[in-house]
Amino acid sequence: MPIQCLTSIRFSFDQDGRRLAVDPRMAHFVEGIYQFELPNLPEEIALFNDGLPALIVLPRNDLGSMCRVQHQPISLGPIWFTAGAINHSYWLPPCVADGEKLTIVRFFPSAWQALFGKTAFMQPYVHSLATYHAELALFFNEIYLAPCLVAALESQLLKLCKLSSVDHTASAFDELAIAMQAGNARSKAVQERSLRSHLHPKWVQRQFKQRLGMSPYQFEQLQRFLAAYQCLQENTVSSLHAVADVCGYYDANHLVKDFNKYLGISPRQYFKKSVRH
Repeated sequence: MPIQCLTSIRFSFDQDGRRLAVDPRMAHFVEGIYQFELPNLPEEIALFNDGLPALIVLPRNDLGSMCRVQHQPISLGPIWFTAGAINHSYWLPPCVADGEKLTIVRFFPSAWQALFGKTAFMQPYVHSLATYHAELALFFNEIYLAPCLVAALESQLLKLCKLSSVDHTASAFDELAIAMQAGNARSKAVQERSLRSHLHPKWVQRQFKQRLGMSPYQFEQLQRFLAAYQCLQENTVSSLHAVADVCGYYDANHLVKDFNKYLGISPRQYFKKSVRH
């Protein structure tokens, strides 16, 4: 099984995971809730961020795990999150029994600020919830006392949603980010709409970086890399040169540079390594 990326759900765990139904009352806050068979995951998983903060929930509160960020180890509790420009980061899942599941909640960026009261985009961009927000860590740890973890998690999320409201200006940047993920045509339409609203492009760029943890240019570059990663992981394109061409790279060398930038390893080394797991 290949080493897979964790937070960019669109490109990871397609065979093992499933998207759960989300209560409509959370629609402005939560992009989706996903579950995966934890024992089926690889020994290490590359972390990316595609613009949406992700809360990762282990099945038991006595579990912990480790993450390597820029070769530095970080201890993580049973609930942790990731957001921002993550490079050279790998998660090492804990050993668990068959049937135990990993749950991931993906939030819209504007919603995270509204729900948690502070930005998600803090270096090193991978944090145990207990060290990031001790009060909310206790709040979410209550899910482990319930007979159904997912139902209890949704209940806690709903409680937060009822106490929060998303700023309309902030949500406009969610729309822009999602449009940029969907493709250039939609992205351009949203950008043109922003220009017609007389917002200065520099202000839009500053706000985008503040609310998503990276500039629009960095965000677009990451989406291109994620598309190339997906092609290589799924073997949908025959060669590195073909992948580069399909995904909008100038040439294959540029794609190799991006692999080293985000993962600290070349595509050949990365996928050769993944086969051994």
